[in-house]
Amino acid sequence: MKNGTSEALNNLENSQLNVSQCCKNTLAKLKANIWKQRLAKIAHNWRTRSKLSSLDDAQLKDLGLTAADVDQEVRKPVWK
Repeated sequence: MKNGTSEALNNLENSQLNVSQCCKNTLAKLKANIWKQRLAKIAHNWRTRSKLSSLDDAQLKDLGLTAADVDQEVRKPVWK
């Protein structure tokens, strides 16, 4: 009986270590994914604001925007 109990304890410890490592790996991936999402948003904001600032008045009017709207948007930090 003692042998079976120690084997069960070893199996439990091993499964706990596997779960712990799995959790650490998952958290690391989530942290990396958050940074990727932030960088993607910054790149998107930079591209769209650059294109927006290059539009002429007629194109802005088609979109229902004014030069003041564009100026306000372009002045925002790229992370917002």
